[in-house]
Amino acid sequence: MKSITGSARCSTYEREQVREAVEKAIKASGGLPRVDGRKVLLKPNLLSDAGIDRAITTHPEIVYAVGKMIIEAGGILTIADSPGAGIIYSPRVLKRVYHKCGIEKVADELGIKLSYDTGYQERSCPAGNVMKRFTVINQACEADVIISVCKLKTHMFTHFSGAVKNTFGVVPGLDKPVFHSRFPDAIDFSEMLVDLNELIEPDFVVMDAVVGMEGNGPMGGQPREVGYILASHSVYGLDISAQTLVNMRPECIGTTMAALRRGLVDEVEVEGDEIIPIKDYVHPSTYSGRQKESWHKKNIYRKLQRVGKRYEPSPVINNKKCIGCGQCARICPVKAVEIIHDKAIFDLTNCIRCYCCHEMCQYHAIEMKRSMSGKVIHKVIH
Repeated sequence: MKSITGSARCSTYEREQVREAVEKAIKASGGLPRVDGRKVLLKPNLLSDAGIDRAITTHPEIVYAVGKMIIEAGGILTIADSPGAGIIYSPRVLKRVYHKCGIEKVADELGIKLSYDTGYQERSCPAGNVMKRFTVINQACEADVIISVCKLKTHMFTHFSGAVKNTFGVVPGLDKPVFHSRFPDAIDFSEMLVDLNELIEPDFVVMDAVVGMEGNGPMGGQPREVGYILASHSVYGLDISAQTLVNMRPECIGTTMAALRRGLVDEVEVEGDEIIPIKDYVHPSTYSGRQKESWHKKNIYRKLQRVGKRYEPSPVINNKKCIGCGQCARICPVKAVEIIHDKAIFDLTNCIRCYCCHEMCQYHAIEMKRSMSGKVIHKVIH
């Protein structure tokens, strides 16, 4: 299946330049889907209540620009998301997240009311490869059109976080760790994400790649100036374009591999500004980029994982930074973390290496390190 990615250079979050770039990228992709008179969910990445400058969440100026286009086209706009795993999905928490992420101000400027509905529904997914049922927030169930506004980030577990991963936000917050427990292998987890996208079927996606995150994201990495806004009718096609932009091989990313195997995308064209790969973009420590023999090596990896979890990096606490907030203990899907004397302690025999703890630690107190045997195995199979 062929898809088109619209691309526009944008080096600042100044409102007028963002508006021009968003409009250019959307026009190059073929334009917004029909929204006139329809209920539209605009779904940003609101992983946590971290500050805007940390490049963890979708920048509010991108949300404003897309939201304004939807309203001007006659859409009935709702902005909503369920924050990251381990965060309670409650009106009080949503209010804090909306405020810290700049969405509260955006809603005021657009003249809309934010949704504090924290209800959800069970949705059947009979065609799913690994999941046949999902719990989905009401706003996604009730929308006629879903437009995703994602953030360009690297990711410790799935290696890349973009359009496909952003859809995971329609799952209520505390339900997310269950999926990590059920699918501790990144390939299986990626298959689940594609099942979810095929159920939700986002109609359109815009990516905030003005400033992305590099390194050990999606929350512990570093902001990196990238200078683009991307848009597409295909979440898979957009991710392939973005993976190319940050010098990652799409065939090495689990969600893209799953989409390619299912025939959901096979050709991607870029219209608008040329996408020039950033050669020195820092990838997560779990990503090798060498996967010509991906299935063979993944089979080796899975066997190694089952006999001792010696291969993948393990979470290690930095006691100087840990304040004992307990977020890692709350988020851990297998209860491999506890707080003792105001510090986090990991039980690595139970740890499934899903990196949820690292993902949600706002204090950068969790580091990832390979054991000596893990380093040897990594060198042999890569």
